[in-house]
Amino acid sequence: MAVFLVIFGMVLVLCICSTALLRWNELRYRKKGLPPGTMGWPVFGETTEFLKQGPGFMKNQRARYGSFFKSHLLGCPTIVSMDPELNRYILMNEAKGLVPGYPQSMLDILGECNIAAVHGSTHKTMRGSLLALVSPTMIRDQLLPKIDEFMRSHLCNWDNKVIDIQEKTKEVCVE
Repeated sequence: MAVFLVIFGMVLVLCICSTALLRWNELRYRKKGLPPGTMGWPVFGETTEFLKQGPGFMKNQRARYGSFFKSHLLGCPTIVSMDPELNRYILMNEAKGLVPGYPQSMLDILGECNIAAVHGSTHKTMRGSLLALVSPTMIRDQLLPKIDEFMRSHLCNWDNKVIDIQEKTKEVCVE
């Protein structure tokens, strides 16, 4: 009987502490004038739900809070915007203090200097360089003729033969 009371007491204390932690975390962020949403558990936030549900998590949050909400994902407090007009406004007004960002875990994977992480003049320079590499004239004048020649050289050997498309596709991709 004493063991049962100890276990019951521990479960009760755990429930009270969990509720207190969740309330404290919500109150901590509520005072900052953030959009609606929940921050989840301290430190973890809503990362576990986000990873379990995948795209369904964002759909659920959008249904509950609208297309602009707060959350705590991948170790960072986050404001999520799923509104195209607002996203365009943020991206167009980077110089005025509105800077989109990524969680540190994403920056660790993609690198600090990837085109999505930089902003301002550095972003414009990188974007211009990338667009010059894949401009329509460059694709038409340089890339397509090489691809055409490469594919014709492979296809001419396939005349009047039964071929395994999957195997040939692998060969072409590897070369």
